[in-house]
Amino acid sequence: MELIADTHLHLYACYDFDQAFSLLLDRLVAQNPQAVFAACLAERSACHFYQLLLRDNLALQYFSVEQADNHQLVLRRNSDDRSLYLLPGRQIVAAEGIEVLALCTDALYADGVPAAELIQSILKKNGVPVLPWSPGKWFFQRGKVIAALLRDFSPQDFLLGDVSLRHQGWPLPLLMRRAKQLGYAIIQGSDPLPFSGEEKQFARYGSRIVSERQITAPSTILHQVLKGQATVSHFGSRSNLLELLRRLRYNAAARKQTKK
Repeated sequence: MELIADTHLHLYACYDFDQAFSLLLDRLVAQNPQAVFAACLAERSACHFYQLLLRDNLALQYFSVEQADNHQLVLRRNSDDRSLYLLPGRQIVAAEGIEVLALCTDALYADGVPAAELIQSILKKNGVPVLPWSPGKWFFQRGKVIAALLRDFSPQDFLLGDVSLRHQGWPLPLLMRRAKQLGYAIIQGSDPLPFSGEEKQFARYGSRIVSERQITAPSTILHQVLKGQATVSHFGSRSNLLELLRRLRYNAAARKQTKK
């Protein structure tokens, strides 16, 4: 089975969801029309769009929602009958100030919990823990936290996440290189920001995951990545430096507007 996925997707009320999901699906299909296509949500504490879709409370014109439950739902595009699996997940801010993703689970987690405890809790609830790279959050004291987690856990305990916000001229961070040497797998995703227009980032950078085993659900293959039973490669491109600076500037302006 080959799964083509954006493994770090946020949904925000300012997005045009029909256009966003359609662009996402088109970019995934372009990688291999015969593959299975998925998006892994990493919703922040105030966001519950998976539940809105589950309850049919998010109006879509281009898509219909099928096979919906707490583990996955399928968005089927009306124009061509293509299917997109949407998997639940959360993004949590750990006590140390780093981000931890809980993929493939509908469980809720509180911010402010130590990262090690979060990883253990996500595993107990059959989720897939991911430590995503984030601008400015893997340096200094927080970098030491990441290094300690790489030392204290094993590659079967969590994944590393690369995102489109690591601009094209930025080499693979030292901690990611160290993680690869230790056997940790790295998955890729877009990590769109919370302002209108960022939905155009959907699936610009993502993961191609291949497993030799028969898979009944896309979430299963991510668990196989965690166990070292599936291979990962990336597709797409990250932001260039000018684009990244523009995205971060718009994000800062959107935050100021929200606070008014």
